[in-house]
Amino acid sequence: MRGVSMTAAVLALSLCGCGPAEAPRKTAGAKPAPTPMSVTKAPARPVGPPARHPVIPGEEMGTAADISQFHALPTLDAKVFSLSGGDPAVNGLVTYFALFGGPSEGWSAYPLGDYAEWRVAEAKTGRVVLAVRQDTAGPDGNILKTNRTVQIDFARNGETPPDGIDVSTTQ
Repeated sequence: MRGVSMTAAVLALSLCGCGPAEAPRKTAGAKPAPTPMSVTKAPARPVGPPARHPVIPGEEMGTAADISQFHALPTLDAKVFSLSGGDPAVNGLVTYFALFGGPSEGWSAYPLGDYAEWRVAEAKTGRVVLAVRQDTAGPDGNILKTNRTVQIDFARNGETPPDGIDVSTTQ
């Protein structure tokens, strides 16, 4: 699945949210938001006929259904996400970093690499650091695990995401 198209990755991002989370708006004298409703028993009868939801054709979904890990960074207008792919036993997470370019531009996604697992270790203006584990097959067939950090540096010029990002890996 190394050939994941950038279009499919951008489609996947759009399904994960269209943009940065908005802060809740406060209004003077407004009542607090209601708590989630709990249903104690199923309704006795349907309120109308069921609506059929057909499967979305693969060419329309791209690989969005393959998203296996996602981390939103709303203060940076950024996201890190992985698509399932490659060898599931060795580095099955094809991982991307994305920056939001506003409603007119949408998301710009940048490939990072294939990892067995990852987590965001640091996120600040212009830099995101991931703690990752990469696996390799050893000479006798066993899996060798290596922990690394992946540092993503990016410059923003207004809302427009850059044409590229700088990615460096350390052990």
